[in-house]
Amino acid sequence: MYKCYIIDDESHAIDTLKRYALDCGQLEIVGFSQNPIEAVKFINEHKNIDITFLDIDMPEISGLDVADLIYKNTAIIFTTGHAGYAVQGFEKNISDFMLKPISFERFLKSLTKVIDKLEHQVAIEEPKDDAYFFVNPGIKGKMLKINFDDVEYVEGLNNYVVIHTPQNNQIIYLTMKEIELGLYPERFVRIHKSYIVNIDKVTMMEGNKIMVDKAILPIGSSYKDKLLKKIGNYTIKTHRS
Repeated sequence: MYKCYIIDDESHAIDTLKRYALDCGQLEIVGFSQNPIEAVKFINEHKNIDITFLDIDMPEISGLDVADLIYKNTAIIFTTGHAGYAVQGFEKNISDFMLKPISFERFLKSLTKVIDKLEHQVAIEEPKDDAYFFVNPGIKGKMLKINFDDVEYVEGLNNYVVIHTPQNNQIIYLTMKEIELGLYPERFVRIHKSYIVNIDKVTMMEGNKIMVDKAILPIGSSYKDKLLKKIGNYTIKTHRS
């Protein structure tokens, strides 16, 4: 079950979404409010709400502004009676946009889209030893455990990434930016638009190429300075003239 919250200044709109949420069988309604300020406080205090249904056209404060105030890890689905808000809505990097009056069919379509995105995100836990993370390998309901120490490098392939380990390679439905945010910056560094390497696994660097185990990877010009700085932290230098 995914936890959801509803923000709308119209009580009948809230009632419709509550009914849809109950009928779909996938959502747990943790709260709803006609007061956006009250809603922002609740969402930011709890930080466990997966999906927020947010009306745009409200008298006290626009839903567009509310989207900037609430906890970033909640997926936002905008609801509005004005199609003209669509462009502004998607500029906020929201998950979806539903135009009122909302049919149950449209609700389900939007919910399926958002849940699919949530299931394919990196599921990073806070383990006691900070030794591993979880990802969805593309099978619904399945999570795969990967040790940080095993990751040699990550390769970007369009909408997917390949996590290279000595045991096998895992193809995961994530962007390079999403996987980069889930890796420790102390150990992992972006060397190219298509590559992130584990600095512990680097065996050699020469010119614009770097070797990770037996793989030779290119170094992008815009990433080289950051890589050199990272390697410099581990470099033993002579002080002789």
